[in-house]
This record gives sequence, structure tokens and C-alpha cells, in this order.
Amino acid sequence: MLFDDFFDDFFGDFGMFTQQSPVYKSEQKCPVCGRTYSDFRRTGKFGCGECYKTFREPVSDVIKSIHSNAAHIGKIPARSGEKLRKRRVYEDLKKQLQDAVRAEDYETAAKLHKQIRKMEGELK
Repeated sequence: MLFDDFFDDFFGDFGMFTQQSPVYKSEQKCPVCGRTYSDFRRTGKFGCGECYKTFREPVSDVIKSIHSNAAHIGKIPARSGEKLRKRRVYEDLKKQLQDAVRAEDYETAAKLHKQIRKMEGELK
């Protein structure tokens, strides 16, 4: 019980393991280990690798609430990471294009489209 009190106090500020946080799929169990999302909320640990797939949505929400983004960016190697850097810029441009089209900003969309086409040639 002492550990549980410490855990609640320590992580309580994040709002991810407290009673106020929403319960997602608490009745759903991991097909491999049988743990539930409520077990994760209580302990902060999953039972196996399949839990990450089973509870992807609620865990993603928790990560976004803490980090504002659920995508792992990581570091890019200085010498050999140029292709990866270009790929990330390309993916970002595609996202910006979708946003521009959604906002009906066709002038910006046209400029982004040209940049994307140019990068596609460089990535091949």
C-alpha cells in the first residue's frame, strides 16, 4: 500500500493515473496477458508487448496530454541521417498541404504541392 500511495502522489500531477482521468475500455483485456487498461492506470505498467496494441488509443491520449504529441521523433544521426531529415520534411509538407486544402487556402496549397513534387524527385 505504501508504494501505491507514493505512486498516486508522484504521478497525480500528470493526471494520468488519478481517478479523474477517463476510463477507456476498462472491460477489455489484453489477449496475451489478460491485463486491463484499469490495471495500467493503477500500476503504470503493461503486462506484455501486446498491451501497447490493445490499449493504443487510451495510451496515446495520455501521452498527448503529457507531451502534446504522440509521435516519437528521436535523434537523427549527423553523418547518415540526411535521407531521414528529408523524409520528415516531406511528411510535414504533406500534412501542411492537407491543412491548407481543408482551410481552402489554395494559394498556399499550390506552393506546398510544388515543394512536395520537388522533394519526391530528391527522395527517389
